[in-house]
Amino acid sequence: MKDCETIRELLPWYASGTLEGDEARAVTAHLASCDACQEELALVLRLRRGIEGELRRLPNAPDGMWRRVAAEAFGRPLGRIDVGSFLVGFSLGANIKRGGVPVYGDLRLLGRRMRLFNVKQEEST
Repeated sequence: MKDCETIRELLPWYASGTLEGDEARAVTAHLASCDACQEELALVLRLRRGIEGELRRLPNAPDGMWRRVAAEAFGRPLGRIDVGSFLVGFSLGANIKRGGVPVYGDLRLLGRRMRLFNVKQEEST
């Protein structure tokens, strides 16, 4: 059972393709013989696809919006939204920094953060 706990902690990174080396090989080997972890991986993949699908449905920002926001809020955090619990959560945030407006989204699974996107909108001059 300890193996399953360890493997389940690694599944979000395995599903996103960011797990490498010995850890990736260990997860692959474990999944070959563990139906419960295979089901957990399927859930992680469905959750990831669902979130990515919803993010694609978000409307694009109007032209010049980031420039106007940067002009008004330069040097200040714009905000951050956190939704969820220790088990599953989502963060969306934006900050004004020199050279652009980074916007990021994170998924938290079992207390571990997985960056879903990090977009830096360059300022026009």
